[in-house]
Amino acid sequence: MGSLTDMMGEGGSLKTPGLSDGVGGSSNPELMAAARMSLSGNWGMGVLGYVLYFILVMSFSAFVFSSVFFVSVVSALGDGNTVAAVNLMQLVAQFAELLVSGAFLVGLMAFFLGIAQEGAARLDLLFVGFQRFWTSFAAYFFYSLFIFLWTLLFIVPGIIAAFSYAMVFFIIADDRDCGALKALGRSKEMMAGNKWKFFCLHWRFFGWALLAAFFTGGIGFLWLFPYMQTTFAKFYEDVK
Repeated sequence: MGSLTDMMGEGGSLKTPGLSDGVGGSSNPELMAAARMSLSGNWGMGVLGYVLYFILVMSFSAFVFSSVFFVSVVSALGDGNTVAAVNLMQLVAQFAELLVSGAFLVGLMAFFLGIAQEGAARLDLLFVGFQRFWTSFAAYFFYSLFIFLWTLLFIVPGIIAAFSYAMVFFIIADDRDCGALKALGRSKEMMAGNKWKFFCLHWRFFGWALLAAFFTGGIGFLWLFPYMQTTFAKFYEDVK
């Protein structure tokens, strides 16, 4: 298995065969068909990557919040200010999750970009975000902040902002030289005129999500999620 550098092209971008011209001319059905083609023979890796990502995120959350619980119990048994200790540890737990969420998301996007690149499915790509930890953290922080501020105006502007910045983590996964604020700006440029198309692309999976939820007891999401993320990676390739 080659290193991450082996998959990089000039300028630090992942090599992207297939939909890499950046013209944004492919229809949503074409993007979905391209995703299915890339997943052909890679469904197992897609499911495994999704499960591993889920386990990593949930394990980290469980560790952080179990630490909060432990400190709360210790404080309750002692003579200290229990409420203050619990509040402090909750803030620490929330900050810890904020600190690593960007790295996890960048790794997830890198993994599915690999699958979208016609068979370059590699589990080590899930950890790419930790190689650019502070950039990933800054991107997630500003991404969340901007969407929150737009949401204060009303829900709809917040949703529009979320679609404007939807490509941020793909960009950071794809270009190791791109900073957080630059990635936000590039995402906004990419999504200009493409937000409605991306919304419709999400909507195309709604029926599949209902089937996965009500007819498979949620098990179907193990295959639906890789299908969705690979399609979104194809969308990124098409508009970048």
